[in-house]
Amino acid sequence: MQWTPHKLLTIPSDEELAVMEPVELIELHRMREEAISNEARDRYRFGFKFENWRKLEEQLETHSEALVSGGNRSSKTQVGAYFVVKAAIENPMSDIFCFAQNNEVSIRQQQSAVYDWLPEEMKAKQTSAGTYMSYSRKNGFTDSSLILPNGSRISFKYYSQFQNNPTILEGAELGSHNPKWINIGSWLDEYLGAPDLIDTLRFRLATRNSKMILTFTPIFGHTETVAQYLDGAKVLESRNAELLGGEKVATIMECKNINGTVHFFWSEDNPFGGYERIKETLKGKPKSEILVRAYGIPTKSATTKFPKFNTAVNVIKPEDIPTKDITRYCIVDPAGSKNWFITWIAVDSTGTFYVYREWPGVDVGDWAEWRNGKWMPGDGCEGQGFGIKDYVELIKDMEAGEEIFERLIDPRLGASKYQSADGSSSIIEDLNDQGMVFIPAPGLDIDDGIQSLQSKMSYDPTRDIDALNRPHFYVSNECENTIRAIAEYVGKKGDLHDPWKDPIDTLRYGASADIDHCDYKNILVTCPAGKGY
Repeated sequence: MQWTPHKLLTIPSDEELAVMEPVELIELHRMREEAISNEARDRYRFGFKFENWRKLEEQLETHSEALVSGGNRSSKTQVGAYFVVKAAIENPMSDIFCFAQNNEVSIRQQQSAVYDWLPEEMKAKQTSAGTYMSYSRKNGFTDSSLILPNGSRISFKYYSQFQNNPTILEGAELGSHNPKWINIGSWLDEYLGAPDLIDTLRFRLATRNSKMILTFTPIFGHTETVAQYLDGAKVLESRNAELLGGEKVATIMECKNINGTVHFFWSEDNPFGGYERIKETLKGKPKSEILVRAYGIPTKSATTKFPKFNTAVNVIKPEDIPTKDITRYCIVDPAGSKNWFITWIAVDSTGTFYVYREWPGVDVGDWAEWRNGKWMPGDGCEGQGFGIKDYVELIKDMEAGEEIFERLIDPRLGASKYQSADGSSSIIEDLNDQGMVFIPAPGLDIDDGIQSLQSKMSYDPTRDIDALNRPHFYVSNECENTIRAIAEYVGKKGDLHDPWKDPIDTLRYGASADIDHCDYKNILVTCPAGKGY
């Protein structure tokens, strides 16, 4: 009895075979061989679909776009092809555009994947009035398109066509008017260009309210297109990554500025992808390469100052931040014409920082925005025309009676003298005149403060997180400008104009001052002056 090898349908062991009745054994062999034969003959009906495909389908039910960022051999191209074919079959009169890098790649990868997912009966050459299907492995689909019996058309294009002539999409109405399944309108494979094509496609998808899928391997890191999807995105699901010693790595994120989700396809989740070989190849490689090649996580071209910061670990819900037995601090990075950045940190008895509030939040505006390939000041920076009194009232309103143990401020700008109507003054003196006492933060070197923050975030990600092995720095998921600043801040030497510097400054002032938990109710008598009481 010959058993056909298969990655998922395992062959019974000798022990299992020994206890089986002959009739049972024959039936098991028949069913298994039939399943393998059916899969090879008709992948659409009998092929294997994975759990991350199901989750992609689930998210596309409620979102308009999905970016599938995959490790090597993670099935990202296969899922794109399957979703296109299923949408074309289930949704009559669909019009679906599939984009690839060039004609050669389109034929070799995208068109061949779509053909392989077609039902068996649709693969035969058909050239009737309402149906057109002619395919060869060498040349792909004739006229780079096919029309199914239900009137659905799948058209294959490549990115240079749009670059040379952006009008090729004018008049196109993508998707189906009467979808019975997810209304796919376009699929972009390995897209590395600027967002122009995506922005144009969104208008073409709007008429029929159809969806867009992008699939790619993020070997070029945070491109402008990737930034559109990842900036400010929230982690929905995460798992422990084997090749990173069990460190938690995101698998699904929800976009902030786009009605879409990002799905990280892991190489290990595709049993047909040769994961063991990939695993062996990546042995001893840098973490950044492992993240890209095995988990589909884009990494920065320049390393962030806080590599241990992990949104799946350090970002928590507001209700998970303690409100009892904590010491609260308010820290300000003042500015001239632009907004001040204000951070509130609670510290518990273990010395753990909890960033629980920020101003301005994203309701005022993003502190920085990705434009023209770099970070630029965002709407959140734009001054509100506030004076000292306005900031004092703002802080009081936001604190709403909280007991603030100490208030810190930039030691340079806060104490800098300027001429006022009553002579010379400073921000610190003017705040004091308004009844709010701030003290200068320690005037340490920027790198010293960064190092203190890094220490707070440090833990061994290769071991389980517990009371002893954990970071001592957490941020409320409502503090989105702070989260993005930590994730994006590069801190090049001498660069004082990094847009993300201001939120980082407030954090490092707190770290440099070594703010800590203080049972101040028992030490008010000996508490030094200037502590806000």
